[in-house]
Amino acid sequence: MTFHDTRELFPALPFGGEVLFKAFVEATKPVEDLTISEWSDRYRHVSAESGSPWPGQFKTSRVPYLREPQDCLHPDHPARRVTARWAAQLGKSTAIENWFCFIVDQAPGSMMITLPTLEEATKFNRIKLQPTIEVTPRVSHKVVPVNSRDEQSSTTFYKRYAGGFCQIVNAGSSKGLQMVSIKYLAMDEVTGYPKDVDNRGSPRDQARARQKMYGDLAKEWQGSTPGTVNECAISEDFNAGDRRYYYVPCPHCDRYQPLIFDQMYGPDPENGLPVHFKCLACNEAIVNGHKTELNASGIWIATRVHDGEPKVPQVLSANEIREWQCAPCEGRCIDWQPSYHLWAAYAPKESFKAIWERWELADGNTTKLRTFYQQDLAEPYDPGSSEVDHEQIVETARLNPVVARAIPRDAGLLVSTADIQGYGIKWACFAVGPNSQRYMIDREIFEGAPDQSDEPWIALADALGRKYPGAGGLERGIDLSGVDSGWATQRVYRFCSSRPNVYALDGRKTQAVAWLGTPTKQAIVDEYKRKIAQVMLYPVNAYDVKTEVMAGLANLVLGKDANGKWPRNTFQIAADLCDDDLALELTAERLVDPEEELKKSVNRRSSDLIDPRAKKEWKKISGRKNDWFDVSVYGVALAWYLETKLRLNQERWSNLLLDVHGQPVTPDLFTVAAEDPFYKKEAPKMSLAELSKTLNK
Repeated sequence: MTFHDTRELFPALPFGGEVLFKAFVEATKPVEDLTISEWSDRYRHVSAESGSPWPGQFKTSRVPYLREPQDCLHPDHPARRVTARWAAQLGKSTAIENWFCFIVDQAPGSMMITLPTLEEATKFNRIKLQPTIEVTPRVSHKVVPVNSRDEQSSTTFYKRYAGGFCQIVNAGSSKGLQMVSIKYLAMDEVTGYPKDVDNRGSPRDQARARQKMYGDLAKEWQGSTPGTVNECAISEDFNAGDRRYYYVPCPHCDRYQPLIFDQMYGPDPENGLPVHFKCLACNEAIVNGHKTELNASGIWIATRVHDGEPKVPQVLSANEIREWQCAPCEGRCIDWQPSYHLWAAYAPKESFKAIWERWELADGNTTKLRTFYQQDLAEPYDPGSSEVDHEQIVETARLNPVVARAIPRDAGLLVSTADIQGYGIKWACFAVGPNSQRYMIDREIFEGAPDQSDEPWIALADALGRKYPGAGGLERGIDLSGVDSGWATQRVYRFCSSRPNVYALDGRKTQAVAWLGTPTKQAIVDEYKRKIAQVMLYPVNAYDVKTEVMAGLANLVLGKDANGKWPRNTFQIAADLCDDDLALELTAERLVDPEEELKKSVNRRSSDLIDPRAKKEWKKISGRKNDWFDVSVYGVALAWYLETKLRLNQERWSNLLLDVHGQPVTPDLFTVAAEDPFYKKEAPKMSLAELSKTLNK
């Protein structure tokens, strides 16, 4: 068959020479010199399956704050590591998707994407990465399709492409972090990683060790919401970097400043303002409608400076912003890697109103407050001693007019608790008022070995009979007391069994249950281990109550608001009772990882698997006593129990305070009735005698 015969049979067949030389032309074209943002705007598509509000062509202009951080990942950029301490739903995972697509098309090489757990690794591929590959024509034909029958194909956790591969691993297994050399490393939600895996060390360090062969050519991205103070990996790396914040221009005066939560204000109906920010320069309102313009004009400013240099101002003019602006790893920032902080106020689809509403729900609720700090403010949260300095407690308490051994005029109940130690009994009395106000008004140490001597028990019994004067001169005794049974248990049982208003207490680590739980019967035995009586033992939810106490101390240090009111849940201390020793013991515990010891020797047996996102646990700081902290925890638990049992709404609190002090209480003590879950307009009045009768039932 001749050439002409072939052309006649296949008239649509292109000429071989044309095909060959076209291929030569394509092969010799220079690679497009695009940043990752430029490439994403030109070629990347967003799948509707991803849940994004913007399916279709990707546009960096929708999230302009993402431009600089992701462009630092370009192979030609001097940055070696990029850290993003960002709130939830701000585009941390989007940066990884854009980077992956750019690598496949422009800079092929080995890549590893690390997620906290196997479940999240699977979800990342299924919801984000694989749909992105399928809808982006520029990369879809370059990534080998998934085929379970072909060993050379891609899989859920392994993407193969010309010139490289991408391995998706979970931080809970060291197997995926071994054996390979990696040029590009992306780590998502690093605060959820375990501290140690399979006795090989931190999964972050294991993953970074895979990059050694590439030296300064290697690149790393890590993005995460923060964890808790002193336990937050992303905050450590953010602080080690150049600490960049997103400065935006005020729409009224054009002065640049980062949006900060302290600038945020609730609705102002009198001036017709919704939830808004106030400019630090001109004090004009910045509302949600300004956000698109603010984000588009924003500039990342590195706030870290060398020792001895002036700090970066919080407000900058247009001329000053250019002077302080510094490209990552250049100029005054040359010694640090770029690190970025961003919180929910900048989120394009997040309204200021929604953030404010979450804040109002979290205010006074320590569990929700932790979530608000981490997921919205992008700040590490810890109600532990790292946030409440013992010296500040002493200083604030000494300026506070609370008088020792007297009932504050806005308190109406008294509880006392005792902690048993080998050297004696530590005891304190607390006054309780509405809005979760608690006051330490008396404390004492009764010396003597409680397991051998009767003297400390006699002194404790005498203390439980004390009466305290109210504002009007009337005296009141202690309503309810508790004794920790962790030491000299049988002596505690015998002491409590003959006193109906003295509870034996047992601190538990159980979370999210009643602060004072359902009691159980415990045997009282003689010297021959024979049962002679029984006592009711009340469990205390130590985790949540400790969090409440520490939050109360933080509110004490914070002080009164603009209206002269103490925040809900303030733990106050009479000036005469507060000293350094007390404050040190009150701040002697902090939150740490509950599996801290186990994580040092994690293995792969299924029974030993650990949830890296497990809640934290309170642990004592080495070298400090925590006795007064325990006493206070038990006191708050008993106070909660009394308020709950007596169903103290606004009206009942008013009547109680009138009975205790003999004079009416100011209405400012109370929040609006709608905030009180027990409040009913028709609630009957209850006298002091009736309250005591209810308590004794």
